[in-house]
Amino acid sequence: MKHAYLVIAHGEPYVLEALLSMLDDERNDVYLHVDKRACELFCRISLFSMKKAGFYILQNPIKVCWGDISLVKVEYLLFQAAFQNGPYAYYHLLSGVDLPIQSQDYIHAFFQENEGHEFVGFWQDNAHRRDLDRKVSRYYLFTERIKGGNVFFHSASSFTRNIVLSLQKISRYRRPHELEFRKGPQWSSVTHAFVEYLIAKKPFVLKRFRYTLCPDEIFLQTILWNSPFRHNVYSKKDAETSCMREIDWKRGSPYVWQDADYEELFRSEKLFARKFSSASQGLIDKIRKHYSE
Repeated sequence: MKHAYLVIAHGEPYVLEALLSMLDDERNDVYLHVDKRACELFCRISLFSMKKAGFYILQNPIKVCWGDISLVKVEYLLFQAAFQNGPYAYYHLLSGVDLPIQSQDYIHAFFQENEGHEFVGFWQDNAHRRDLDRKVSRYYLFTERIKGGNVFFHSASSFTRNIVLSLQKISRYRRPHELEFRKGPQWSSVTHAFVEYLIAKKPFVLKRFRYTLCPDEIFLQTILWNSPFRHNVYSKKDAETSCMREIDWKRGSPYVWQDADYEELFRSEKLFARKFSSASQGLIDKIRKHYSE
């Protein structure tokens, strides 16, 4: 079966076009969501032509905000759009500033060899566990206004959100924990069977994670952990190995790969890397040339 690539983009057209060109393989279909506010990017990428892969741009995009339930909604839009055209062997969730760091032949052979595994990362250390508990145990209001937007509304919503959080903390209020919550990187590669299961859980997910901070790093991990698919997780010990993404959280949040990092990426055994910037076009061009040959 073919693979489905689900891409969430809001800027960096040079990186996005490099990503799309590297995914242009007859064994792939690409589904792209461009943020509703990124009108210029949407117009530009609408003219992009894929020669071999199927290419589907979501025509009714939504406004996506950091830390907000809108990120979960856009993932569901992509999963559902691809699922309707499936089945696919794997559904790969990528951002528009990610790139493959292996050839398509290598990637397809890897997933064929590891068929049935769910490539989802879990952060298991104590710091992430504490952060997870804070995010799922309290109500976070106006998450769509945490970053950017009108200054007045940003300030007013921040003030209200902090008051409500303080009251919850003082009263020691905790939201019910209906499931065993887990947290990890948003980006993953999952099977058709799990996508079907995840879509069936959509009503619960949208209700439970509506007032959760950064639910995009929690909802998929939580649904997977509490499902029969938990035993198929590729690696429960290391998040980046389990999702097969080369992501550097030590030098950034995450680190943006530079021209000088080519050898490090070339030596990596991961399949994809994030994140990249058009400021390092030399690096992007090297990767595209090497892994598209």
